Amino acid sequence: MKFVKTENLEKGMRLARPIYNKNGVLLYDRDTKLTKQGINSVKNFDLIGIYILEDAEPLPPITEDDIEFERFQTMSVFGLREDIELIQMGREPANIENMVKLIHNSYGRADKKLSTIQNLRSNEDYTYKHCLLIAIISAAMAARLKFTDREVDEVIYAGLIHDLSLSSVLETEYISDNVKTILEYENRFINKKALEDADKRKEILARILWVANVYDDMTAMKLDKEPASEVLAVKYLLKNSAKFGDTAIGALVDSLRMLYPGVCVELTNKSTGIVIVGNERNVLRPLILGFRYNEIYNLMADDVYKKVQIRDIMKTMDRRVQIDRSTIAEYMERYSKKAF
Repeated sequence: MKFVKTENLEKGMRLARPIYNKNGVLLYDRDTKLTKQGINSVKNFDLIGIYILEDAEPLPPITEDDIEFERFQTMSVFGLREDIELIQMGREPANIENMVKLIHNSYGRADKKLSTIQNLRSNEDYTYKHCLLIAIISAAMAARLKFTDREVDEVIYAGLIHDLSLSSVLETEYISDNVKTILEYENRFINKKALEDADKRKEILARILWVANVYDDMTAMKLDKEPASEVLAVKYLLKNSAKFGDTAIGALVDSLRMLYPGVCVELTNKSTGIVIVGNERNVLRPLILGFRYNEIYNLMADDVYKKVQIRDIMKTMDRRVQIDRSTIAEYMERYSKKAF
C-alpha cells in the first residue's frame, strides 16, 4: 500500500481505503479500480491524495472498527467545523458536547487499542480531522492512565479545539476553566516556558494532548512531505522522552495497535521480515520471520536486539526498481540508433 497524491492518480489503480461522503455514505469501497470518473470525484473532494494498493498486493484485512473509524471522522468533521466557527464568533457551540460523548464512548476505553490507520484528508478539512485525531488519541491515552470520566471528557474537548488560538480560547465563556488550563499548559510546554505551582493531573493531560498532536502531525498525509510511519513517530517520541514525558509516551504506545502479526518491517541489518508474534510489554521488540533466509529474529531477547532492531514498517511490498517513462524513452532511442 502506498500514498499517491491526487495529481498522480491513474486509471486502473486500486483503492486501499474506502471513501465516504459527508453523510457517511460509502462512495468507493476498497479494491475498487479507479476510473476517469473516480479520479475526477477524488479531485472534486479536494483530497490531498489517497492510499493505493500496489499491482500484486492482496487486499489487506480491515476490521469493522477501522471502517467505522474512517466513517466517523468523515461525518464528524462538518459538525466540528460549524462549532469552531461559532466559537470564533463568540457563540456557544452546538455539536461539541455530543461529539465529546461519542469519542469517549467509542475510544476512551482502556480495554481497546486504537488502529493506527490514517484517514483521508482534504485541503479544506485537514485542520478539523487533525483535531479529531488528537481528541481520539488523547481519549485512549487518558483512559489508559485511569483518569476520571470528567477528565477524559476535558482532554477530548481540548483536543477538538486544539488548533484555535490560545487567546481566543481563554476569552471564550463557553469553554470550561479546566479545558483552558490544559491548553494553556500545553502551550507553555511547546514554547519551553516553565510551569509554576501546576496542577499535576492537568499537567499530565496537557502532555497527553501534546504527544497526541505530535504523533498525528508526523503520521498525517501532507502535500509537501511524505507521512512518517507510526514506528518512526514512536521512535522520535521515545528519543525525546525527557521533553515529552515518559508517562504520556507510554500511554500512547500502550494505546496503539501496531507491529501486530502480519505487519511487514525493514530491519537495521537491511533485511526485511514479517511480525509473527507481537510484544505487549515492548511493542518495538516483537518476534519476526526474516524473508531472506526464513530466519527468526527474536527481538525480545537482549542479545538479538543489540544487533538488530526494526528500522521502519515496509513502505512497499513491491521490490522492483521503478523507472520513469522518460528514462525508458531515452534508452529506447539509444538502442534503436545502435541497432540500425
